[in-house]
Amino acid sequence: MNRFITRTKQSNKTDAQKLPVPTENAHQNLNNENVANTAELLKEKSSGKLEEPSIMTKLQRAIRDNDAQLTFDMLSRNRPFDNGMNKHMTKLEFSPSYSQSSSEYMLLSVDESVIDAFKEGQSLTIRGDSTDDAILCTEKTTFPMKIIESATTVLLLHNCLGAPDSSTLPEFQVETIDGKCFSCGELCPAIDYLNIGRLKDMLREQELRWDWKDREEEENLKGYRLRELLDSVQMSVGEMKIALADLPVIKFQSGRYRYLSHKFRGEMIGLIVELLDEDSDVTLESMTFAGLRNLLPDNVPDQVIEWFLKSRCEIVNEATKTYRLPEVNLIRDLTVVILHGNQKMPLQQFNVLLSKILPVGVKVEDGMFEGVADVSDAPFGKVITYLSPEDLPDTVKERMLFLFDYRKLWTMDQLRPYFRDIYKSKVSFDNFVVQNCEYSISDSNVVLYCGLK
Repeated sequence: MNRFITRTKQSNKTDAQKLPVPTENAHQNLNNENVANTAELLKEKSSGKLEEPSIMTKLQRAIRDNDAQLTFDMLSRNRPFDNGMNKHMTKLEFSPSYSQSSSEYMLLSVDESVIDAFKEGQSLTIRGDSTDDAILCTEKTTFPMKIIESATTVLLLHNCLGAPDSSTLPEFQVETIDGKCFSCGELCPAIDYLNIGRLKDMLREQELRWDWKDREEEENLKGYRLRELLDSVQMSVGEMKIALADLPVIKFQSGRYRYLSHKFRGEMIGLIVELLDEDSDVTLESMTFAGLRNLLPDNVPDQVIEWFLKSRCEIVNEATKTYRLPEVNLIRDLTVVILHGNQKMPLQQFNVLLSKILPVGVKVEDGMFEGVADVSDAPFGKVITYLSPEDLPDTVKERMLFLFDYRKLWTMDQLRPYFRDIYKSKVSFDNFVVQNCEYSISDSNVVLYCGLK
């Protein structure tokens, strides 16, 4: 048809005017000519050579068809292999689960100590509620995590690529892409303090009260197991156990931890002081579990007696499990009992009250209140103020601000006892104070800290 149109356009216009009017036979002959011309064109086109596929197309087809020989030959001609390749080629395939959410991972850059802990068989756990920043815990240490989002997708192969064996014929080594990564994370330096705030809040919600026996069946179901605490508190297992050992917390046979209320401890200390004044088997220099168990009421569980002996007393005879109660520990415990409700009182009034409670012969000396109370000057005389770490703010910054608000100047030795429940390392606490606190030098060349930077 194209040829016919071309000829018509090229014909002389004058000649076209001289042509006779076409008849029906002429139209038929014209159609036959067009069909013949079209067939001729199709024949010429079909007889021509098809476009040769590109090298890349052939290579893709060979890889898809698992034709290792053809793939090797093409690669060898166009980009010669190193002799060390030994005719092995790696073919990457996507796993069927690649599109599932379970195949999404995060790459994490870790500290050498984390690798060592993992090699030792320690578990690595990422902890944190939806409102928390994620942390990574070994069994003894906690590391904050910093997440870095990336616009680049990284494809992951879980199997390591090893050196191929010698091969006489080309062959494929198939590896599966079974994961992808959209973000990376890195570990910050390990946390050198304990995050005790949430731990104390949880335990105090279900603390053991003095009258718990009145609803014993209900009380026996209260408390938290270690796993439940770890699910909500950002600590390693080792740090959790250290924190629990420093708190007035007992563990029942059910595995549940319970916090001892202030009233419970006050009532129990009061009973023990009465026993010390009586002619009984319980003395400051000698007390046993059996002796206390026989004299204390049933609402003091065995676990509480064991906690008192291990946390407040010193063992003097391992064979007979005999303990002694240091006078300083007794005075500090009674100070907490007296001041917890009042918060502060004149020192003279406090001393009178304390002397009435203490057993005969026990004397109060300077420095015994360190870490639970502080003595300061007031217009009407000296005042003693309750400052037990148990009831101070739970974060390092908030507690430091509280103490500087209470008193303007502190030495390092004066500050340190109020942070023993948070910092387990003296060096770590001292470093924090030096780096974060303002200081001045007294006339006697003593460094006095006066506030946060």
